[in-house]
Amino acid sequence: MSNYARDFSDVTITAGSDTLQINSNDSNFAIAPGSRLFLNGFLPVTVTAGDTINRTLTLAAPWPHADQVNVPASLIPIGLGDWLLQALENNRAAYEAFVATIEGQEEPLTEVEWGNIVASTLPEFVKRWASFEEITDKPEHVLGYPSFDKVTGKVSTEQLPDSIETDSKRTQALSPPVKIEPSLSHRLIDYPRLKKTVDIPAHSPNNRREMLFDDVRQAAYIALTEEWLKIPNVVATREFLVKPEGTRLYFDNNYTGSLTLRVYPMGEGGTGLPDNPTLTNFEWHTVTSTVTDLGQFASGFVGIIDYIETTNGFETLSTAKSHFQSVGVYHGNSDGSVANNRFREFSLRQDGYWYSADVMPETPYSMGGSWAQDTTDYRLFSVAGADGGSDALRLFGDSWDEYEFEIVVVTDIPNPMALTVGNNADYTTYFEGTYRFIVEQDRFYFKRQASFAPLTGSVRIESLRLRVAHYE
Repeated sequence: MSNYARDFSDVTITAGSDTLQINSNDSNFAIAPGSRLFLNGFLPVTVTAGDTINRTLTLAAPWPHADQVNVPASLIPIGLGDWLLQALENNRAAYEAFVATIEGQEEPLTEVEWGNIVASTLPEFVKRWASFEEITDKPEHVLGYPSFDKVTGKVSTEQLPDSIETDSKRTQALSPPVKIEPSLSHRLIDYPRLKKTVDIPAHSPNNRREMLFDDVRQAAYIALTEEWLKIPNVVATREFLVKPEGTRLYFDNNYTGSLTLRVYPMGEGGTGLPDNPTLTNFEWHTVTSTVTDLGQFASGFVGIIDYIETTNGFETLSTAKSHFQSVGVYHGNSDGSVANNRFREFSLRQDGYWYSADVMPETPYSMGGSWAQDTTDYRLFSVAGADGGSDALRLFGDSWDEYEFEIVVVTDIPNPMALTVGNNADYTTYFEGTYRFIVEQDRFYFKRQASFAPLTGSVRIESLRLRVAHYE
């Protein structure tokens, strides 16, 4: 344990707590148990231990005063205190002995002068300093440069020789500067702590070096001095035209020629496209057809149309608008009127998928009798004793069943809860906690998984996003 006094420039402790937080980079390595802590003018308190990882000192008793925030403090190890007390005691004893000697004479002295001291009683060596020539018993090592085994202590600059005779020229070379490595305590303070979390950080990190990893939400956070910085995991952003069934694309004038489309079908394959090609759902396809006098197309197509290419032009459908003038096409309803905006913003993450902006509906499609939606937070639902297979929370109507979603839910329900109508084990929350699922072609239908384990508690849908694979 260290016997050196420590100064801390910035500490914090709350009333009634026995833990003092060190906010500065001052070292608390190897604290001696029993050391005394002096803080902001209060009587010193005893320190029992120090934690270099969490940057804390533990007191022997709870702090009896008011909160102390960002104040300086000093720590005196008990070993150093014993040494100082012993020095004071030795000085006191010497003084008392000196006074007793003076008062022991026939006439006690009120002043001490050199003449009062009988010179004959003094040892020879205190009368004067002898000259070098008068010293007859000179040790051998003072007559010249001493051998290495006779040197003790430090050799001053004046004692060093002007030159050294040696056969090796390398010994005369100047040595390179010595790099001073940081102390172990500094390295422990400076190295950021890596921790896992399921909670989005909101409190101040209090100038602590720390990184949080959220494996559920696939996010990471770095602690700044007063707030947390989320590390972006988005590579690019754009908008996609997510087309439902019933709407269609109209030519301003009937078109004859080559028509190329890049599409991402979501449940109906190539239905409604020119020539009705056979396409695999939830994959990107580029299709080309030769059409004659075509006025409209894609009435039965469900999914994303990325771009349109004709002999007249080319346009990527990446901006929220209804008319695509470079190819003479607009997005409309079955009666020919302009359709409402069907564009959705998507972000490409490092995992190679596009994720849409949140599509959580403010009002769910249906709720069972045991379910209730919070009046202030439309994402929060409570359930009390739901034990029937149809006593469920349904988010969307049938038209959304074939889409692929990313959903993040936070629940305190201890029993298994199925999130889809298929009772799929891969989409089940078995305990309370935070969960992330990728749901493919299954209807959202929150319900109990078994009648003997009814649902009671709450569930919050933190985010709900469409997921689309990245095109080549």
